[in-house]
Amino acid sequence: MKKWFLTSLLLTVVLALSAQPLRLARVFSDHAVLQRETTAPVWGWGEPGKTVTVTSSWNNTSSKAQVSADGSWRVEIPTGPAGGPYTLTVKSGKESLTVTDLMLGEVWVCSGQSNMEMPIRGFGFQAVAGCRDNLLEAAAYADRVRVFDIKTDTTHVVQQDVTLRGNAPGWELSVPGVCAETSAVAYLFAKRLTCSLGVPVGIIVNAWGGSRIEPWMTMEAVESAGLAPSEIEEIKALHETAGLYPNGVATCWNGRMAPIAGYAAKGFLWYQGCSNIGQACYDKLQRAMVLQWRDAWKRGDLPFIFALLAPYDHGNADGRWRPKFVETQMNAAAITPDSYAVCLETLGERFTIHPSRKQEVADMMVLRALSTVYGQNVGMTVDYPTPRSIEYLEDGRVKILFHNVWSNLQSISARNIIGFELAGEDRVFQLAEAEVDWDGQTVYVKCADVPKPVAVRYSYRNFMDANLQTSFGIPVPPFRSDDWPL
Repeated sequence: MKKWFLTSLLLTVVLALSAQPLRLARVFSDHAVLQRETTAPVWGWGEPGKTVTVTSSWNNTSSKAQVSADGSWRVEIPTGPAGGPYTLTVKSGKESLTVTDLMLGEVWVCSGQSNMEMPIRGFGFQAVAGCRDNLLEAAAYADRVRVFDIKTDTTHVVQQDVTLRGNAPGWELSVPGVCAETSAVAYLFAKRLTCSLGVPVGIIVNAWGGSRIEPWMTMEAVESAGLAPSEIEEIKALHETAGLYPNGVATCWNGRMAPIAGYAAKGFLWYQGCSNIGQACYDKLQRAMVLQWRDAWKRGDLPFIFALLAPYDHGNADGRWRPKFVETQMNAAAITPDSYAVCLETLGERFTIHPSRKQEVADMMVLRALSTVYGQNVGMTVDYPTPRSIEYLEDGRVKILFHNVWSNLQSISARNIIGFELAGEDRVFQLAEAEVDWDGQTVYVKCADVPKPVAVRYSYRNFMDANLQTSFGIPVPPFRSDDWPL
């Protein structure tokens, strides 16, 4: 009798704890943007065993699910062409919820560290170029660009839901006050995209300044990356000593990505790397993270667009570790399907790690998205130029022919090309002169102090104000012909 009583009491307590009011995940709120023309998961919580019915106003169809024993439920609803405002009604027994002012459009998840986090208003003593213009124009875009800005703390435990900037209840229209606090790269990407596509754009901003890549992925993903045992041990050691802020493995994933995983989206934007600079296995980690995210979203082909690190002093302008890391980032794109790097080589600033020209960063990402993801003819080649061949001529010049030069190569000042170095057999690099040939695809490099060059490098220092780009403004990333130790 006593055993039966205790079992009954325990069951009563469990049922009481699992019983909860009908509610939606916070990402399904008024003003939300749902990805158009797809099947969108919708989820939340309720009383176990009850039936939940979700009805969408754009097609007047309903989807049903039974609340599971843990109190969660999930349905999938078809979305249609861009438009709105619509409503989403959720019912379970006598309980009912309605999401209003919902739009169908394009959704992008925007993540990374401080260069993605940096808001339109800028950071202290670090401005975002065009801030004033964007704030003055924000009201005109407020309904077309909508923001879901995640600010959940780091945690070792997977969370059910997220918290938002300023404890906002959910999605926000990008009115001037919201615009000022929103990621500049994400907002400016969305602003360009809504102009180009003519549809609403929703940005899920999910960035943490100073975070390494490991917090954004699980330990299982780290261990699947194909790293050397010593590399895994280094990451585990960092995880054990870092605590929660912000570099413990999975601590951003648990609180910020897992709770929104699966929310129907067009793709990911990623601007991160400074905190991992010098890590030789970063390319494998990024690939593993992307594959984990896609698996969580149940979309193996979700596009992943990311920024290469821009030039910056890093305490020594002549150091070589920044371009070496950019090589690793470029390889991450090469080994990850549907992954695209954008080059920021002409946008760096020597004494701030946060380049002010965020509009140009966003533009590089938008061009890639429009061309590759949306299949539009943008009138230009969006791939960054890379060397096709390097030839050492008898007169001491080096001839470099480039790929991906639909328009002419040129420096920002047309003729004064900065960033090339040559070295002879002594392996000592000297600054060199360069000029673009009339074909617009070939660069000739020479240096009086290196009459017989055997190696050439471009922009292969932390910062040297390199300026070679196409006439459409696509920069040439760092490269080198040698494999000498740095």
